[in-house]
Amino acid sequence: MEAADTGGIIALPGVQDLLLSMDGLAWAIVTSMDRGQFQARTAAAGIPLPEVVVTAEDVTEGKPDPSGYLLAASRLGVDPAACVVVEDAPAGIAAGHAAGATVLAVATSHAASALTAADLVVPDLTAVRAERGALRVRSST
Repeated sequence: MEAADTGGIIALPGVQDLLLSMDGLAWAIVTSMDRGQFQARTAAAGIPLPEVVVTAEDVTEGKPDPSGYLLAASRLGVDPAACVVVEDAPAGIAAGHAAGATVLAVATSHAASALTAADLVVPDLTAVRAERGALRVRSST
């Protein structure tokens, strides 16, 4: 039923621009959603999809367990320590750190005060771009 309910589903601020700026950077999506719900919601939001997607069906333990991020890094052929995890929840932040990645939190579903375990917290992805093989975060100051 959740997969069929796509009313009001939109891409959050900055997501489209960031994903369109990836230009050759390896990236993946790791989600706690099942594949059907994921496909319906990303289609409704117009989100471009990477080659590597890890859903709830691909792992035995959900976040904060790091297995989703470790699987994504393995499928991408990259060291998790070279990855940046973009997360919006404390369990995902814990999973990203447990995988050995740098974690960028977006305060879109939780208050910034609940995301302080991340390496950096931003209000949304409007200040984040992929440039010359790296993610760049524009300072708000």
